[in-house]
Amino acid sequence: MKKYILGLAVLAGGLFASCDTDNIGAEYNTTAQNISFENAKPATVVTKASSITVPVSILRSNTNGEYTAHYSLSSEDAGIFTDSNNGSVTFAAGEWSKIINLNVANMKGGTLYSCKLALSDADVQTADTVLHKENNVETVINVMCDYDWVAVGKGFYSSLEWWEEEFDVEIEKAEGTNLYRIKNLFAKDYDIQFTIGSDNVVTVLPQESWYYSGYGPVTLQGAGEGYVAGMYDPATNQIQLTLTHILPAAGNYNFGSYTDTLTMPLSW
Repeated sequence: MKKYILGLAVLAGGLFASCDTDNIGAEYNTTAQNISFENAKPATVVTKASSITVPVSILRSNTNGEYTAHYSLSSEDAGIFTDSNNGSVTFAAGEWSKIINLNVANMKGGTLYSCKLALSDADVQTADTVLHKENNVETVINVMCDYDWVAVGKGFYSSLEWWEEEFDVEIEKAEGTNLYRIKNLFAKDYDIQFTIGSDNVVTVLPQESWYYSGYGPVTLQGAGEGYVAGMYDPATNQIQLTLTHILPAAGNYNFGSYTDTLTMPLSW
């Protein structure tokens, strides 16, 4: 893998711009409320429970006086998300942050649920037009009810072309499914999931596999159509995994596809 990432150095100039600190304006005190959700990027919460309460922060920059902000909650997952705050939060004088409590219930294992919170039109208009401040007028919350994972045993992973190493790996299975995962394959806390179908076809959906410093997560996925990575061979207890490695932060820079070998545990 080391020899393949060296070429990324030429991308650095295009990805990172130098900071201009020469022109710093005078202090500006706004009278606008600047209502904004704290996070613009989708947030994902993973739990083993079928229900959970998720706090979401909403902010303002002007803390003078009381102000009530309004928002809407929408989701295609019926009966999963409810709002404890009933679509509004009131900032007391001096307060700049409030919490919206989302109740998430009736979840099933292995399912990702999603909802969107959006500011009312009136609150969108509270943005500071003098500074042209771009507020987070909506935010997406994802909640994953995780499977019950059970240890299958120790396997052996050979990645001579891509990672240039071979090593033992821990394999787990999601109970009641044909979904497996390799614990901490290329980096700590990056577990790689794959399915073995009844026809022994192995599928690896796009997922983050390790973090490339200065750029971001590297995604791997099965190289074939429908993210098929290879076949499980019962005679050898092995899977030939042909995986494509992509760096989204570098304009979906494609490292190419490389074939690794996973030997499953003897008693899986």
